[in-house]
Amino acid sequence: MPDRNHIESKVLWRVHKQLATPEELSLFNEWKNSNSKNNEYFELFCQKIEAERSHLTNEDIEKSWKQVYFSIAVKKRFYTIFKYAAAIVLPLMIGLGVLYLTDNSDTEIAQNEEILPGVKKATLFLSDGSALTLEDNESNIVLEEDGILVGKDSSNVLTYANAQTNKVIHNTIKVPTGGEYNLVLSDGTEVWLNADSELKYPVSFWGNNREIHLKGEGFFKVAHDSAKPFIVHSKNSSVKVYGTEFNFMSYREDKLEQITLVEGSVGINIDGQQTMLEPGQQAEIQLASSSLSVKEVDTELYTSWTGGELVFEYMPLNELAKKLSRWYEVDFFFANQTVTQKQFTGVISKDLDFEFFMSLIEKTTNVKITIDNRTVLVQEQK
Repeated sequence: MPDRNHIESKVLWRVHKQLATPEELSLFNEWKNSNSKNNEYFELFCQKIEAERSHLTNEDIEKSWKQVYFSIAVKKRFYTIFKYAAAIVLPLMIGLGVLYLTDNSDTEIAQNEEILPGVKKATLFLSDGSALTLEDNESNIVLEEDGILVGKDSSNVLTYANAQTNKVIHNTIKVPTGGEYNLVLSDGTEVWLNADSELKYPVSFWGNNREIHLKGEGFFKVAHDSAKPFIVHSKNSSVKVYGTEFNFMSYREDKLEQITLVEGSVGINIDGQQTMLEPGQQAEIQLASSSLSVKEVDTELYTSWTGGELVFEYMPLNELAKKLSRWYEVDFFFANQTVTQKQFTGVISKDLDFEFFMSLIEKTTNVKITIDNRTVLVQEQK
């Protein structure tokens, strides 16, 4: 039996358009009567949609409805609250949906250049220095030295085979800001690369180790091979594993590295010293001093980007800005230090409209945001 406090967006839309079936009308009435505020929000939703966006399709409404999972805490930790308190969450989502579809007036927009979320794109550099563009909905055959077939790019995943060659050949994949990409190495290891990242790796692994080099951020699902440990090198450290899932973030401008372990075990090596991690732990390395600390974390906060979401828990706006700059290709500027330390919590779809995202930040952190082309100014709300 469906939860009487929950209703699908398409049902609300069909009721509004007088297309609802008797069963949908029954569901709608049950939902409407479950909370005195639901009817008020529904009427406001309909009025605004009709006045401002009457050309929207059912798919558009469905997409916008599902874009934001917004709450006073992250989704995983408060899943039970969402499930059993939908009467509170749903009206909030309706209100936010109305804001998205009709009214972004709080966020000043000086220019109308559209700011879009990132897409699947990267550039592959072969051993001879030649470049191959990898983009959404394209398919490429990857040929290396002497015409050796080493991989294929399809379905937004670059997949390598075990090439029959007696020498080590390296490829490098670079993901720009506003991009992300997936690849499968020749041993079956799956890699997710985040925006503004670079990975150098052999097209086929030889010898006693499987070694690759990372700049930026990557999530690794390492194929188990007890005879050949898998090693990820950054400029300051290396992570040695045999079969595991972990996230490695190493952006130079962040002045730190974070290794977050989801499953298995890893050893982190700095200056010859090894520190072991257990699932649910994160190692943080300060680049200036090479000091390492380990803490327990909610791994979803650091891995959700691979599944199409951005999860934030009490994140200072200056840290949030770094992630958004890479994904939306924008530059953030803060009026003062106080503004940078205001915090945001929420679970956001990576497809979310940028202006809508900024309006959420405004309304939940009490700041004023001005967008001028691809420059974002954040000030205290007066």
